[in-house]
Amino acid sequence: MRIGTNVAAIVANNALQKSQNNLSTSIQRLSSGYKINGSKDDAAGCAISEKMRAQIKGLDQAGNNAKDGVSVISTAEGAINEIQSMLTRLKELSVQAANDVNSDDEREAIQKEINQINKEIDRISEQTEFNTQSLINGNLSRRVYSDLQGVNQLSVSDNYTAGIYGITVTEDARQAIAVGTGTISMSATTPIAADEAGVIKINGYSINITEGDTLDVVMGKIIDGVNITGGSAFATASLNNDTAANGTEYAGYEPTASYAGSTLVIMTNQYGSDQRMNITCDNASLANMLGIPQAAAKDGILVEGSDVKAEIATDNNGDRVGFANSAIVSTKGTVITVTDVNNKNFSLDVPGNTVGTIFDDSNNNGSSVAGAGTAKTINQEVTDVGTMSIHVGANQDQVIVIDIPAITTYTLGTDNLNVMTHYTASQAISTVDQAITRTNEIRSKLGAYENRFDHTTNNLDVSNENLTKSLSTMIDTDMAEEMTTYTSETVLTQAATSILAQANERPSQVLQLLQ
Repeated sequence: MRIGTNVAAIVANNALQKSQNNLSTSIQRLSSGYKINGSKDDAAGCAISEKMRAQIKGLDQAGNNAKDGVSVISTAEGAINEIQSMLTRLKELSVQAANDVNSDDEREAIQKEINQINKEIDRISEQTEFNTQSLINGNLSRRVYSDLQGVNQLSVSDNYTAGIYGITVTEDARQAIAVGTGTISMSATTPIAADEAGVIKINGYSINITEGDTLDVVMGKIIDGVNITGGSAFATASLNNDTAANGTEYAGYEPTASYAGSTLVIMTNQYGSDQRMNITCDNASLANMLGIPQAAAKDGILVEGSDVKAEIATDNNGDRVGFANSAIVSTKGTVITVTDVNNKNFSLDVPGNTVGTIFDDSNNNGSSVAGAGTAKTINQEVTDVGTMSIHVGANQDQVIVIDIPAITTYTLGTDNLNVMTHYTASQAISTVDQAITRTNEIRSKLGAYENRFDHTTNNLDVSNENLTKSLSTMIDTDMAEEMTTYTSETVLTQAATSILAQANERPSQVLQLLQ
């Protein structure tokens, strides 16, 4: 027996310390509810659990982001729904105006309402916002940049990737243009006589020239009447038009304020093969005085516009620039549309004379003939910028891209809607139908976005739930199991304490040997 070193007490004390440490760990787990309270508990498990916690927080926020995306779509669709209602009203008004029972005054009243509806469509388009961001004025559509000023991209499908797409315009669209075969012979000071009065009709719209009208009054009436029907009228001192010098507003002609001795030009404001102008005059003397004698003939003057002509551009190797070999080109008015498989659509507006085709009226036969303009290739650069990205995941680049095309009277084609004649009213019906179809397409696109967000939200909820379950399994304390450990360690601690006390008593037994 030794009294210098109490080995038994040391052994008992070590066992007691271990039991107390284990008991402290068990108490911490039971009180906190977590079996990993620090990296010392499980280094790998701690790292994994922290990543999972961050992932769950990210999924929580992604769910909120998806709900914000739905709010954006709902706001935009609400505005589009109202625009659809206005387009329906435009259809009703156009059909009403196409009925020849209506007088010019009644059609003028209809036209005023149409103009106000168009203004409201543009106002809604510009002022529909979410968190100060405009939604349907093109602010959230893909940016497309042209290398030719004046060209506007109307639409580009989502499945067109970013890059350069080339269109070669071989001939610009043109207006319906009527040019007098003679000059204005009416005196600037002598008024119209009774036998020279008459009615000039532009597509059926009546312009009454009465006895006593001076040349300025007659031209004022013609200019106002043509303007009402969606066109322009002016006099030009020279038929040697030069578009490059005079601009495109008047098809290259230079208007003059000196009517006598000049040539009368009447044309539509819009371009395309569906632009037609029929000019008649019921008094041959009046027609001759205005330099448009053919207007007094049986059928009067009939002129038509023409559509832009274009093809897909090719590079030096003969390969198409951007477009697949299956893509085809169609045109209407100033609009060029490229369609391809999988509902791919690429549409741009090339305003008249943008490319440089001039009008050649040297034959002076009362109608304009498009000259041989130089073909011009237009390169449209499609980018991935401009859209709204809704982050719907916990990790980088997990987004849904929202692309909302512009919905304005310009993109819908209703900005120059005119119903002042039977012909233009009939055209207006077709234009409004196309606008309604276009709006329906955009609205269905938004509906698809909204459904996608619903599925995304559901997926986020399920992912969050499963990830939370996994995290719980990893870090949460199993209370039943831990209570067993706690009870065991408590008993061991008590036992070790008792044994340590007895071990400390053992050296006293040496005294019996010393007696």
